Amino acid sequence: MSTVPSKRQFTVQEYLALEQDSLTKHEFYRGEIFSMAGASIPHNDISGNIYHMLRNCLKGKGCRPYGSVLRIRVKKAGLYTYTDTAVICGPIERDNDDLHAATNPRVIVEVLSKSTESYDRGKKWEFYQQLDSLREYVLISQEEAKITRYFRSDAGEWKYQLVVGLDASLELESLGCALPLSEVYDHVVLGPEEATELNTA
Repeated sequence: MSTVPSKRQFTVQEYLALEQDSLTKHEFYRGEIFSMAGASIPHNDISGNIYHMLRNCLKGKGCRPYGSVLRIRVKKAGLYTYTDTAVICGPIERDNDDLHAATNPRVIVEVLSKSTESYDRGKKWEFYQQLDSLREYVLISQEEAKITRYFRSDAGEWKYQLVVGLDASLELESLGCALPLSEVYDHVVLGPEEATELNTA
């Protein structure tokens, strides 16, 4: 999320009209519109790897991955946003106000960057927990082979797992998929992020 919001309050209808004609993506939160940052090359490589691995794993399982162009509505939080990758199982449940937005992701994946990490780990994670459908939330570092996985227990409690090293594997239990980190980071040069991600505002 950009740190500089628009100057005035917008309605959902105004936001959706703006987004329909915009060449860049924006996030909407309780009347404010925020420009979303462009992604680095490692960010895009990791997102692409994750999408293709999930697509292969989920064939015939009734679940489908979606890239960053799918809008997600968290109605309880008053949020419209875009994830790096989202997995939806069964039919897409569409938002009543926006037929292009989904409300029932089972898994959400975000690739971390310096400009978004605090938001992805903090407020955005709080928002995502208000999705009744969500079972796993995955945060992927682009600087080292390290993935944080949050997963909802049968009792409804969120638990935490850290997966580290290229010889490790990310187990997405709600999907029945195992993603080797060596493939998650395929063709990705690890190391300190060279520059903050481009702001497309």
